[in-house]
Amino acid sequence: MTDQVLRIGILVDSPIASVYLHDIVQWAQSQSNIRVDHLIVHSPPASGTSHTPPPSKGLLGRLARAMFNAVARMERKRLKRDGRFPRHGQTVDLRGALKSVLELNPIVSPSGVVYRFTADDVERVRALGLDVLIRGGGGMLRGDILSAARLGVVSFHHADNRINRGMPAAFWEVFHREDATGFTLQRLTEELDGGDVLMRGQFPTRHYYLLNQAALYEKSNYHLKVLLTRIARTGDLPPTIAPIPYAGKLFRAPRASQTLAYVLRLVQSSLRKRLDRIRGKEYRWQVSYVRSGWSHAVLWRGTTISNPVGRYLADPFVIERDGLSFCFVEDFDCNSKRGHISAYELGNRDATFLAAVIKEPFHMSFPYLFEYEGDLFMCPETSEKNEIRIYRCTDFPLKWQLEKTIMSNVRAADTMLFERDGFWWMLTNIDPSGIGDYCSELFVFRSRSPLSTDWEPHDGNPVVVDSARARNAGLIRDGEKIYRVSQKQGFDQYGKGSQVNEILTLTTNAYEEVCVAAIEPNFQDGIIGTHHLHCTKTTTVFDSLKLSNIAKSR
Repeated sequence: MTDQVLRIGILVDSPIASVYLHDIVQWAQSQSNIRVDHLIVHSPPASGTSHTPPPSKGLLGRLARAMFNAVARMERKRLKRDGRFPRHGQTVDLRGALKSVLELNPIVSPSGVVYRFTADDVERVRALGLDVLIRGGGGMLRGDILSAARLGVVSFHHADNRINRGMPAAFWEVFHREDATGFTLQRLTEELDGGDVLMRGQFPTRHYYLLNQAALYEKSNYHLKVLLTRIARTGDLPPTIAPIPYAGKLFRAPRASQTLAYVLRLVQSSLRKRLDRIRGKEYRWQVSYVRSGWSHAVLWRGTTISNPVGRYLADPFVIERDGLSFCFVEDFDCNSKRGHISAYELGNRDATFLAAVIKEPFHMSFPYLFEYEGDLFMCPETSEKNEIRIYRCTDFPLKWQLEKTIMSNVRAADTMLFERDGFWWMLTNIDPSGIGDYCSELFVFRSRSPLSTDWEPHDGNPVVVDSARARNAGLIRDGEKIYRVSQKQGFDQYGKGSQVNEILTLTTNAYEEVCVAAIEPNFQDGIIGTHHLHCTKTTTVFDSLKLSNIAKSR
């Protein structure tokens, strides 16, 4: 469908709509093969029937609404101070961007929930010749409106509908302290909550409701663009994801007791963090190693490298030279809040610090190592610079020089490069929404050389949208097999665990991996996280997160 334009109509309750819908319209106007043609407004029915379910009745219902609204007001102020989501909650008149407006009169059910349309109204929509409708308003659509566009009606469910159906969006995941908050994109059908699922994704759950909601809306909006781009390229919807039974309950607005419990948990968490600071304690990473390959590693036997004064170590990569093991790590300075790359020699009983080997005026971590044409290279994480850089080793292990910037103007972290089937492949974690989340999407590219600046993107990018396994945490080559180690994020916690995934399929249009081992932070007393693992045939290196006494480490 490369020579055709995907024509879209947006269904809304009012032309005054969210900034996220406005963002979709503006984005579509910048595309050569996508166009939003019409704004289709559900005018209020003449009967005056409400478009929303009737509110809870009685004193307890009014109290619950008042308490939840008070919490939302406080959180809006907090979100404004945060600064990352300045537009969340704002509305825009879409008529400023869309001149073609069609008004319909929905037939609303007595409950105010279900919307149907007359045959004449449906025919008016069908006559527009649209490829797809996007549901941007309220109500559960039923009847022939669902087939008024060639590909039907695409709608968001701002939750993973396998585990959460209901409202408010992004609240219950925080309330239950779920590790991830999800979204679902589906083509609507007559079945309540049973649309054809086209795409799902999961992101780390933030620690308070409106922050979590703002991040969810920003991220899921990006993936609607991804879906529309694929539809425009192929001319059809992607294959649907097989449904599974929903064993949860229908979530509703919180009761007064639940809102109170939510607030108390926030206060408790804040007090605990403040008390840790008063006591001079802070969670810091540490690096350990064992003398075995990864599959035989017994992590509790690991030798832990002492963190330097005022710094901590993380993201270890190990390499063998002349019978000796050398480990390159992120060396994070707790005062400057920036990391650089340092080298250690790993002995049988202890590790020896060699030197800081790469230090730039921006944060660096994840010193990924690879060999190419007889030379050793490093691709450290340089997201603060908005670049993917390659450094060449000129005198092992201490001297390195910048070889090439292979990608610019890209928010990417934890990039890994390797050769397979005659190509060099790049696995990297890009933050496409610009909100500082490098943990949710895995992107794949390929080229003929790791030093190329011309990288072909994978047709399915991002190939993983899941904060439980998207972020890279190391690469293992074991014979003909390649394993990608990935991170798992937790509720309000970076680096809760990791897992080893065997890459089964890697082509320009397919990516498949399977988890072969899960690594939980159970191998040392007092640790709460682990987010990296790498190895040679004789040595495995890994890291862990532990509450440390700051005074003793300065």
